[in-house]
Amino acid sequence: MPSAYPSPGVLGLVCLFSGMVTAALWRAITYPFRSDCASTFHKDVFFAALRTMLHRITIAQSRYLSPSTTTTYLNFCKEKTLGPVTLRCSREDGTTVLAHWIGSPDAEVVVLYLHGGGYTQPATAGYCHYWHHLTEVSNALGKARSASALLLEYSLAPYERFPIQLTEVVAVLLELINERRRSPSTIILSGDSAGGGLALSLLSHLLHPHPEVRPIKLSGPLCGALLFSPWVSFQTDHDSVTRNANKDMIVPTMLRRWAAMYLDKSNEDPETDPGAVHGDSYSEPASNDATWWEGMHRIVSDVFVWSGGDEVFADPIKDFGVGFKKGWTEGGGEAERALFVETPRRSHIEPIMGFMIDRQKNGDDQEAVEVWLNGRLEK
Repeated sequence: MPSAYPSPGVLGLVCLFSGMVTAALWRAITYPFRSDCASTFHKDVFFAALRTMLHRITIAQSRYLSPSTTTTYLNFCKEKTLGPVTLRCSREDGTTVLAHWIGSPDAEVVVLYLHGGGYTQPATAGYCHYWHHLTEVSNALGKARSASALLLEYSLAPYERFPIQLTEVVAVLLELINERRRSPSTIILSGDSAGGGLALSLLSHLLHPHPEVRPIKLSGPLCGALLFSPWVSFQTDHDSVTRNANKDMIVPTMLRRWAAMYLDKSNEDPETDPGAVHGDSYSEPASNDATWWEGMHRIVSDVFVWSGGDEVFADPIKDFGVGFKKGWTEGGGEAERALFVETPRRSHIEPIMGFMIDRQKNGDDQEAVEVWLNGRLEK
């Protein structure tokens, strides 16, 4: 671990967890007297603990506490008694890129999934369980095409910065198309939060090749893009950041610190608040005007973006959607193929987070996701 990120230390971890417990207890005690709460008591208390953790946790602490994406995947396979299957390919510099199959590599449609975590955190087991469940449910319906998921282990900030992560998504997509002979029409691009932002970076690259990344010329559009609460703007002055501060799990200080790490714009002490952080057309999708997205229907056939009315990202996603849909339609795309759905009283990545908390959850937010996904399997 680089010297800028020393050992987390016992005292630091004790302070972190004691702060989380204190925040959760205080939230539980005061819940009946609050009006700015999450939609349920359990979520409200859980999110209070998460906000405290995300405000305080350092990269050293998170690396100590969280196993790598590969380790998490292997543990998931062991729990489910599944044989792990990993796709290996290379970045342009020869570095190996790993992506892990959840379901059969021979499925007719593959969901290339980019996990969230602020570009600094590995995938958690919940992502593996979510996609295992979602593909099993879809396949059980007997749709025309079977589905599986492919979880990318992209490099994490601050040790690797953008556009390295984009080069890794490109490497996997090229492997699927050129080496595995998959038609783009059998690939769905998906991601949540930071992973949703990275998915949009890939779509931008496919339409406007990034000067530092291998270009990809598709033989036809991708089957679809399914995004959950994508991180489209690094700005933290949107009204929903304040309005939903106590209804969601995300905190602005975390967003600014982790965005700066991702873009190599941190302070000398990267764990301090860098203030406002700005990306570019590829790393910060909301920074583009509508013309940037013209012609996107030739890159991806259908787009579904889900967000929650109670999440911090509600306003930036809504604003981004206006520009994206304008560019989509003015460039020749059919309006009904670029869907932005906001579910009231739902928080950040609620379809996934709800499943992580309660494996049997199946609310209207999750139903909207499943209807869209199953629709792509009918073609």
